[in-house]
Amino acid sequence: MKMDGAQCKVLRQKLGIRQVALAWDCQIDQAIVCKWEAGVARLRPAQIEVIREYLAQRLLAAKQEFAALELPELDRAIEQVTR
Repeated sequence: MKMDGAQCKVLRQKLGIRQVALAWDCQIDQAIVCKWEAGVARLRPAQIEVIREYLAQRLLAAKQEFAALELPELDRAIEQVTR
């Protein structure tokens, strides 16, 4: 799956990841990431792949954390709706 800067920005923000953290963790200059997300610069395909993999790992971790939560109120609400 291809990813552009705008898609990266949306997913990064939804995951609560600051641009500076993404750039640092992916070892890419923050100014370049900023310009890429704004649509005024291009990244090399290898850089985009690093970012895509990083975000995929963070998304999977967030899903696992959410799945591990015990939310009895949510469980009751779901039971009421599905009856």
